[in-house]
Amino acid sequence: MAWQLGLVPALVAAGYTVATFDNRGVEPSSSPPAPYSIDVMTADTLALLDHLGWDQPVRIAGHSMGGWIAETMALDHPDRVRAAALMGSANAPTAWEIAITTVERDLARLDYDLPPLFYATQTLRYLPIADIQNTELVSTWLSFMGDLPVWPNPGRLGQYEAALAWSTDPIRTTRWPEMSVPCLVLAFEHDVDSPPEYARMASQAIPGCQYREIAGSGHIGIITHPDEVARHLIEFFEGA
Repeated sequence: MAWQLGLVPALVAAGYTVATFDNRGVEPSSSPPAPYSIDVMTADTLALLDHLGWDQPVRIAGHSMGGWIAETMALDHPDRVRAAALMGSANAPTAWEIAITTVERDLARLDYDLPPLFYATQTLRYLPIADIQNTELVSTWLSFMGDLPVWPNPGRLGQYEAALAWSTDPIRTTRWPEMSVPCLVLAFEHDVDSPPEYARMASQAIPGCQYREIAGSGHIGIITHPDEVARHLIEFFEGA
């Protein structure tokens, strides 16, 4: 939804043909049994490109876990990638990231439906701290999120297992210097999951990488600041 509402129209207006999709485990895509992995979801992406007949290198943009998939595409399949934009995703793991993902995985393993408010409250971490202290905004946010259906297992379990495996992989961050395609690391000022200082370090390890940052935004900057995100993507892709 975030892509379709905020980013796709701007990219199409700039002359690009855009394909978006939901990863396995996220409706309306299928939810095969766990385990999942970023490599498996990268293979899903390649299969989609083949299905579309897009055999020439493409410009790829991914946010959060999608950024991990874009990063893997650029590293392991550079012949299929013309340029890669990694948004809210390129960082060495933090203790917070590993801890919260472990909790999410363990809750998913219980296969127990917690109150919708629990899942809605979890998403508050994606907002800047100033927004979390705004009672009216938080009330509106929780009301909106609480009305959404809970992400069902086994998709949720597979996603969290894949995320935890990625976050605890000691090798992946050492591969950044191998990147051979043009890359953009786009960070968000108040991102607790991919802090800007960590994203900046990642960009410095990727040869020729551009770094840009969205001020005043949390992790879900593609939703809260779509115009700025689209502008950075278009400027980057035009030069790639």
